[in-house]
Amino acid sequence: MTGKARTAFTLAAMVVLSAFATDNAIPATVRAAEAVPVMHEVTTSEIVTTVRMPKATVLTRLTKIKSGLASWYGDMWQGRQTASGRIFDMNEMTAAHKTLPFGSKVKVTDLRNQRSVIVTITDRGAFFPGRVIDLSLAAARQLRMVNTGVDPVRLELLTFQN
Repeated sequence: MTGKARTAFTLAAMVVLSAFATDNAIPATVRAAEAVPVMHEVTTSEIVTTVRMPKATVLTRLTKIKSGLASWYGDMWQGRQTASGRIFDMNEMTAAHKTLPFGSKVKVTDLRNQRSVIVTITDRGAFFPGRVIDLSLAAARQLRMVNTGVDPVRLELLTFQN
């Protein structure tokens, strides 16, 4: 790689990485395992270089964000559009949260039996007092809370989409 190509690549990498450094409240890293190659052209006056840039997922430290009650939803919402625009599938590991960005991953631990699941936030919800999250039927089954309907849980933020 020539000096100019290396400089162009370095500048492109700095621009991409600086986008993740703007929020000091969230320690950010790029997870290479989830990288999706995207082609970008970096141009200088004499050379054109194609650079493969990963689609980055911003990660935070495992962060407790809330404790409260979890409920679940299933048949009544099956096949309907969620607030994120995705079609709800009660058999996927998804959840509704009032404020977390869509695509964020959350570890949900049932405090009654200590079972945990990881869900992706795809909808808005849990609008009953004391409830912090609404889980899909699949997540509720894994937590063994289908029969109880509502269980106390602890939420931990694993990834944060911005």
